[in-house]
Amino acid sequence: MSSVPLARRALGPDLARGISLLGIALANMVGWLHGQQWTVLLKQRDGTGADRVVDVLVALLADNRGFPLFALLFGYGIGVLHRRSRERGERVRRFLARMGRRHLVLLGIGAMHALLLFTGDILIAYAIIGMLVVLLIPRHRAALPLAGLLALPALGVWGWVDGTIGLSGQDGYAAASAPTYLASLEIRSGEALREIALALISDIGLLTPMAMGAIAARLHLLEQVEGNRDLLVPLTRWGLLIGVAGAVPLTAVLVLDPAHAHLDSAAVLGILGVLHQYSGLAGALGLAAGAALLGERVTRRGALGEGAVRGIAALGTVSLSAYIGQSVLYLALFPPYTLDLGASLGSAGAAGIALLGWLAMIPPAIVLHRRGLRGPLEMLLRRLAGSTAPRPRPTAPPTPARKGARP
Repeated sequence: MSSVPLARRALGPDLARGISLLGIALANMVGWLHGQQWTVLLKQRDGTGADRVVDVLVALLADNRGFPLFALLFGYGIGVLHRRSRERGERVRRFLARMGRRHLVLLGIGAMHALLLFTGDILIAYAIIGMLVVLLIPRHRAALPLAGLLALPALGVWGWVDGTIGLSGQDGYAAASAPTYLASLEIRSGEALREIALALISDIGLLTPMAMGAIAARLHLLEQVEGNRDLLVPLTRWGLLIGVAGAVPLTAVLVLDPAHAHLDSAAVLGILGVLHQYSGLAGALGLAAGAALLGERVTRRGALGEGAVRGIAALGTVSLSAYIGQSVLYLALFPPYTLDLGASLGSAGAAGIALLGWLAMIPPAIVLHRRGLRGPLEMLLRRLAGSTAPRPRPTAPPTPARKGARP
């Protein structure tokens, strides 16, 4: 039994995935640039006016917003798979076994990505923390909300680091400035092993947005838009408002005092970083809700820019392949052993490459979608892990009615 055909998928979640890919690409620029000291949010302390404009836009709209959106949608997907499993009468043990294989394969893909391509891989953490969501979701309905609440302080730790990183004197990730590919491979191998070993501790904060997504799936929040409109509209309005407003204070530091000549208090900067991080959760939820509303409008009545919306949604259906594809592109351009653009470009140039790379992936994604095909890594995941849909239990044939008995 195969999973839902691409043509029957709800447009909103895939649209949100496509948007989140751009957000993650922009936020991950810091993993490739090197040679200039960091300020808040791992931005380069010095830069041109264009660089700072881009930094401000990314800080307001992408930093700590792209990854929680992606995590929320990852959790939503787990919730949908569990819901379908229950509808088909699958046993919990069977569901856990299927999802265990799936997350193990995803862990392997993430490990190879972290080793061969990019220091800032997220797939390892998604596979490990996602499996924790899988283990919790069949339990009492309060288990996921409680777990998400308990993990919230860990997410704040990341925000604290984002606010205070400029006081550390760092000027980029070690792998980004490695002189040769073999040297970068050695650095990344150690980092990948540490990530796998410590993900349950260092990345437990991802449990919060994943739990939010899984809970939203119980309500069919992003699929049954008309029935959930009274909830989706305020979520969109207030989520996006809080997401932008909460990012303003730390972004102001980035603009007004990037060298920390006046504001050098770790406590103040850390609190602003935590605010930036937590408001990103609201922003991610608001964007997911808004994407669902827009997707429903396009599906029912069409809308201005319908082609662009469907193109971004098509990209969302191949998000795993697109995420890895971004790293392949950047590896060919940014390190010292390729074109070394990471040492010469600022935020503006890097963002331009990220945007062009994202746009370039939309046409092939549309072609795949129109043909009913998934991306290469999505197909590999399905081949190695098996279908995401359980096989229905065989039903016994009806007993023939005896002669003279009522049908």
